[in-house]
Amino acid sequence: MKVRTTVLCLPVADLHKTLDFYRGTFGLCDAQIDGGMVALEIPNLSLFLMTKGSYESYTKKANRDALMPGSSAPAVISCAVETKEDVDQALRKAEVCGGASAGPAAIDPESGGYIGYVTDPDGHLWELVCPYQK
Repeated sequence: MKVRTTVLCLPVADLHKTLDFYRGTFGLCDAQIDGGMVALEIPNLSLFLMTKGSYESYTKKANRDALMPGSSAPAVISCAVETKEDVDQALRKAEVCGGASAGPAAIDPESGGYIGYVTDPDGHLWELVCPYQK
């Protein structure tokens, strides 16, 4: 099997809050609401942030109930960025754009990377990493 692309579908409660968060925090200014979802094209990943109805259209085909986000989501989306400043800027912007930061970023003693964590308005957790640089 040869994988052509990867799509991650996540349920959200409010598309407008979600759109504002991703535009403001990650600078994804081209993002729009279309057909019950916000589709984000990130290098090597298509991220579909979907209303319950849109998300259920996928889960019902697999004979599963749609599990909606609560206080925390069961996945971590890890994203490598170019600079420590990118990490710090996203942490600051997340709070202003309807999300939250888990506190200041720090050097991870195991990997040596500079890492910070933000959550979107639905509690989806993002790990933002500036890999170790000499």
